Amino acid sequence: MKILLLRFSSLGDVVLTMPVALALKKKYAGATVDLGTKLDYSDLFTPPWPFTNVLYLDDKGVLPFVKEVNERGYDMIADLHAGLRTTVIAPLVRAGSRKRYKKGALARRIFVKTGIRLSPFPSVLERYLSTFGIDAPPDTPWLKTSQEERGRGHALLRYAGVTGNRVIGIAPGARWETKKWGIGRYVELAKRLEQRGFDTVFVFGKGDERDREELSSVSPHSKVVNTPEHPLREVCYAVSTMDTFVSGDTGLMHLAEAVGAPLVSLFGPTTREFGFFPAGRRSVVIEKDTPCRPCSLHGSGKCRRMHHRCMKDISVEDVESAVVRLAAGVDVSAVMAV
Repeated sequence: MKILLLRFSSLGDVVLTMPVALALKKKYAGATVDLGTKLDYSDLFTPPWPFTNVLYLDDKGVLPFVKEVNERGYDMIADLHAGLRTTVIAPLVRAGSRKRYKKGALARRIFVKTGIRLSPFPSVLERYLSTFGIDAPPDTPWLKTSQEERGRGHALLRYAGVTGNRVIGIAPGARWETKKWGIGRYVELAKRLEQRGFDTVFVFGKGDERDREELSSVSPHSKVVNTPEHPLREVCYAVSTMDTFVSGDTGLMHLAEAVGAPLVSLFGPTTREFGFFPAGRRSVVIEKDTPCRPCSLHGSGKCRRMHHRCMKDISVEDVESAVVRLAAGVDVSAVMAV
């Protein structure tokens, strides 16, 4: 059986197609699973594993992409984007069967506006898998790394100035301001962890230029990995070697989960109901039960109530404790902070 998954953006959603591919290969013995996505993610899927092939929608447009899909002759095509672009593409492609995942967007919007729950709010990964009648997601890591690949990850960290054996990655950026904890708090966290014998490295993604500049002014000697300067796959290899990775609700959080890194995630304006909570057994979510959460589907430019308590109420001590205990292998249920 030849299966094609379609998911064009954004990074976190694209990463979550990896466990879907693994689950489909388990369900359909001998199946090949391909991915259709944007050229932006070519570095992540070089090599294409866990997919057999990756088809890229590039600047040439929709019609060349559709032609390539039809030439390959898929038995099943699944739309895991359910957006305008895939709605346009779907009638143009030929396949033995078609599937489209249910986003539940209306129920989430109603929940934000009214607090009324019209849905049990399964995670995005669970929604993806239910499209194929699959109940349980595969365990992490979804992107497995060999000893040679982990060596390349260590080399990238050495290039950034990391020399220690106990490494904590910190990703302070986010697309939306209300998802950010604040550079100052992350710097204080890094100082405390370094006093405990950890080496810390800040990891910035595409669009995090302003946060990187702020770090340079506040803590000019901090070690930094700027992901746009490296193939995204190499960044994954580096994260896979870390003792713990700290992040907000971002695409880098999902990358860390994909490679099986112990993960501490800080959630503020967004909540579990939106489906992006990490699901790994070595993942910890720190959140505060403020009555105005959630306030938006994806975050926003500023707090509507002007206090930003959902993030500010998370203390450096909360995160430090979670990192230290998770890095030591303590049961994650013991480090959840609410």
